[in-house]
Amino acid sequence: MSNILNASISITNGDIMIDVIFKLENIVCGIPLVIILMSFHVYFTLKLKLPQKNIIKGLKSMLKSDKKNSKEGISSFKSLMAVLASTLGTGNIIGVATAIIIGGVGSIFWIFISGVLAIATKYAETYIVLKYRKKDNNGKYIGGAMYVLKDKLKKPILANIFSIFLICTTLGMGAMIQSNAISSSITSNFNVNIFLLAIFIVIPCAYTLIGNEKRISNISSVLIPIATIVYILSCIILMYIFRNNIISSIYLIVKEAFNVHSCVGGFFGGYMIKAMSTGLSKGLFTNEAGLGTSPIFDVSVKEKDIKKQSIISSTSVFIDTVLLCTMTGILFVASGMYTITDNPALIANNTFSLLPFGNYIFIFMIVIFAISTIPCSGFYGSVAINFLSNGNKKSIIKYRVIYLICVFIGVITKIEIVWSISSIANALMVIPNVIMLYKLRNEIE
Repeated sequence: MSNILNASISITNGDIMIDVIFKLENIVCGIPLVIILMSFHVYFTLKLKLPQKNIIKGLKSMLKSDKKNSKEGISSFKSLMAVLASTLGTGNIIGVATAIIIGGVGSIFWIFISGVLAIATKYAETYIVLKYRKKDNNGKYIGGAMYVLKDKLKKPILANIFSIFLICTTLGMGAMIQSNAISSSITSNFNVNIFLLAIFIVIPCAYTLIGNEKRISNISSVLIPIATIVYILSCIILMYIFRNNIISSIYLIVKEAFNVHSCVGGFFGGYMIKAMSTGLSKGLFTNEAGLGTSPIFDVSVKEKDIKKQSIISSTSVFIDTVLLCTMTGILFVASGMYTITDNPALIANNTFSLLPFGNYIFIFMIVIFAISTIPCSGFYGSVAINFLSNGNKKSIIKYRVIYLICVFIGVITKIEIVWSISSIANALMVIPNVIMLYKLRNEIE
């Protein structure tokens, strides 16, 4: 009887803890955070006089730039591919479907708006990190928000907080969630041994991660263009399939984005606020503008013109959120799958299954996007460990081993609670990063 009672208490405590984590996620990732980030997006859009107008220039510069890495650093093109590898993941496909389920179809409009405005913040944070990057004892560029906070602003505590939350995010969202997405997409369509699958996923990720930023950028520069082209072509074909619904779907998205019809809670419980908060939050975390992650990779570029590189880096937001997420959202609405099921993965899978060999194409895209994200996220975590340990190589090796173990665990287990914990860590990274941007805002040109 005593054992049963203890087990019951243990289960109850576990449920309470999970409930607390979910509630904390709603608070930390809620409207206040959206307001903070959107305020910075709008501020830098105005301060920098619409940097969004430079997107075409950035894309041209990236395409014309030298594609080869050198001793001085990696190329702008390969840096952008690595940054895209870290942001193009399950959030672009399943995350968009989740936004529709939670916030309604109007959330797609606000994802688009968040992407357009976030371009300015991405430029700003890249500019300031590149401005204060430095070379280590080996002549290699190092940098990131943590270095700027410690060396320039003399705020080591904030620098450490940023690094700790970055490590937590990489272990959760970067390792476990992405590998779980690969596992779920494959096991739902094929009968495979889960442990063998985990090994097959860990091996290429380990090989890429151990090679550091140059190997990561080399592999990303091959995988990401292929996966992105396949994805865009798939979306174009699906748009043709749903051609009779595209215009009406866009109209519905815009209409629902401004639907002020109230729920029980009055205006702040209204459909518009729900769609806005959901769309903006999903858009913000999809492109990572304001989180301070992608500039960590940008410091490795050989490009000396920081304005030019910041423009190139900001194009990742355009590709990731403005283009791909918006296109995906319109397709999900046009397909009508969201009216049949409230399972985001099924919405995505059922929509893409309408393509010839659609299931295989969907699996291919999920696998490539996720397996590209894993090493890039591990690199971010390695930089954070390097900062906290003052360059202790053993600490970096230990982190990478733990990271790869998390990749393995993500394949073989259910990780619902990891989503929430990672989201909390992700959101809390914003605080030290925006403090850095606010303090140095007048230095950004």
